[in-house]
Amino acid sequence: MEIFKKLSLILILILILVVGTILFISCNKKTNEFSKEKEKEDLETKDLSIYELIKTSIQANGELPEDFKLPPKDPNGVPWADGALDGVSIYHLVENEEDIEPLKNIVFQISEGKFEEAQNNLENLDFFMISRREGLLNWIIQEQKQINIDNLCEFTISQLSTSKNIEVIKFCLCVLEIIKLETEKDTIEKVKILALSDEFTLYCLNILKNLKNSNEEIFEIAKKVKGWGRIYSVKYLKVTNDEIKEWILEEGCHNYIIPAYTAYTCAKKINLVEILNEDKISNKKFNDISYLMNALLDEEAITGISNLEDRELLIERYLEKAKTLASTEEDYYAVITLKEYIKNNKEINNELIKICDEILNSENTRNNVKELLKEGYGYNIAKYLGIDIDKYILEYLQDNPLKNPYIVFNISERKNMEKLVSLIEKKLTLEKLEGAPTDKFYPKNEENKEYIFLDTIIRKLGNFGRTERNFIVTLYPVAPITSMDEPENFIGIGENLIICALNSPYVDIRYGAVNTLESWKEKGYILSNEIIENIKKLEKLEVDEELKIKLNELLK
Repeated sequence: MEIFKKLSLILILILILVVGTILFISCNKKTNEFSKEKEKEDLETKDLSIYELIKTSIQANGELPEDFKLPPKDPNGVPWADGALDGVSIYHLVENEEDIEPLKNIVFQISEGKFEEAQNNLENLDFFMISRREGLLNWIIQEQKQINIDNLCEFTISQLSTSKNIEVIKFCLCVLEIIKLETEKDTIEKVKILALSDEFTLYCLNILKNLKNSNEEIFEIAKKVKGWGRIYSVKYLKVTNDEIKEWILEEGCHNYIIPAYTAYTCAKKINLVEILNEDKISNKKFNDISYLMNALLDEEAITGISNLEDRELLIERYLEKAKTLASTEEDYYAVITLKEYIKNNKEINNELIKICDEILNSENTRNNVKELLKEGYGYNIAKYLGIDIDKYILEYLQDNPLKNPYIVFNISERKNMEKLVSLIEKKLTLEKLEGAPTDKFYPKNEENKEYIFLDTIIRKLGNFGRTERNFIVTLYPVAPITSMDEPENFIGIGENLIICALNSPYVDIRYGAVNTLESWKEKGYILSNEIIENIKKLEKLEVDEELKIKLNELLK
């Protein structure tokens, strides 16, 4: 497909840029394959159009479920999250206008009333609307005297609720941008329902912005979408009252993708410097400001704070407030990141670094951070401040063994990893986590906390929190990644956990165990008899051919 040719040279770049959105696995299967196939089967079973699928999925709060996903256009392709392909195209590609001749012919077919022929041609056309929108709309406007607008309107409105093709719906939404729909209440309602899907939000906003109450409608959509749809909605939203201004500060950067995508827009729209000039700012409000500051400072995917004309004034005002208001993990992380940003930008007054140090080195900060550690937070901040965190992790997990599994990535000393493994072996019911091998991935939800913990600690033992092998693009929040620093030697620790993972019914956990054993073996580890016995047993039952090969290699 055309867009993947363009993406081939930058795919690795995007995987690196989109921090927090790369899901590591160590096999060639797709992490969300099982759930996606189920969704596709559901759609085919119910014979629903895309509009009907969205409408019937709306919850009582007016939003789609967090795990809602449209059936993929290409089931065998890269599993993009809804709206991600367009988002990457907009934010990371210099997009040239694509050939619109096939779409011109289809518009003329629609104009002539050949609806069935036009529908078939649209559905069989391999195209992406994002790169054709502007060219097609300009052409329709130029040729409007030659086009039957009534037929065009009838066809596109009809397809909104009946089509099962994502790009066909986008085509129709694009065409409806230039058609006056103020009195078409039923059509507007359909547009608002489609807008709840991150895949269509952008196209729907281009219609809603033409309404008399456009900002009100856009605000309602912005509150209901959490992925790419929120990123687009914030861009379109105007600050016309205090409610919207407060919402942008509190929620504008909160999305399932990367907060940085909307950080600059939010800071400009609410005039962040002006807010920091207020005499009284609550701790809650300052924490929201810190979240926005952290998003502004995350410039790996998109430029944020560096684009602000008053960035030095913003930094100065923020640090002045932080002296008395900083108390949360978000606050301290912002101060740390600001310090590093100032050090790397010589044009900014480096005297501001002293203020950062004053805040970070204060007794109040250290006491607050230690309290955060007791609650299972603030580990990266504590490490930055030189606080020994291993003992806090062990104490926390003793009382909260399954609450925050990802903090095990912060364990640094071998003796403490041994203590942790001993603790986990007592807390987890290992026998319950075993079962016949399948090709399924374990669902990462509240009901599977024990599997999450097992998977996490196995990866930590092999230092597989991050890898260069086999990435899958999925733009949803995932587990934090471990440091790329040279790890403490954990070889041989947790054999019982490794054996449990080898006997897991879930293929991703079995891969984790095998990867860790491979890592150990490369460093001189000799497999124990019990592990060899379990590898041989699994090799006979394993359903994944690649994993079976890896098991065989381990035994050599």
